[in-house]
Amino acid sequence: MSSRLNNKADVEAGLFFTLFGCLTAALSLQYQMGTVAAMGPGMFPLILGVMLTILGLAILVKGMRGGGEAAKNLPWKPAMLITVSLLAFAFLLLSVGLVAAVPAQVFIALWASDHFTIKRAIALSIGLLLFCYVVFIHFLGIAVPMIAV
Repeated sequence: MSSRLNNKADVEAGLFFTLFGCLTAALSLQYQMGTVAAMGPGMFPLILGVMLTILGLAILVKGMRGGGEAAKNLPWKPAMLITVSLLAFAFLLLSVGLVAAVPAQVFIALWASDHFTIKRAIALSIGLLLFCYVVFIHFLGIAVPMIAV
């Protein structure tokens, strides 16, 4: 039976979701749960962790029943570029501000795509920058520097 399960994408995804959901739920127990009417900081991650675990188990069972496609190798270039884009955003946000951090992240992340164009990257950068300003700075009042000094 184990040879039938090798290289099954659903089995791998199901295991990943199940383990990540269990880890999320377990770590959320460190925080106060509260009640359903007055949720504490641990309630939402607990609910998400349980839901992710259930989803992972469903995918795992589907994969163990057979069928499905074979797992593919991880595309290293896109995975590395997405990781670098997140690190660039984290480094640039406080040092130079949102105006530079968002376009840097967008350009690096889109570079991982086969459909990268400068026009698309500029449009997405402007749209995401406006969205971040409206949501995080205007509505939520989070002190995120537009341009760091």
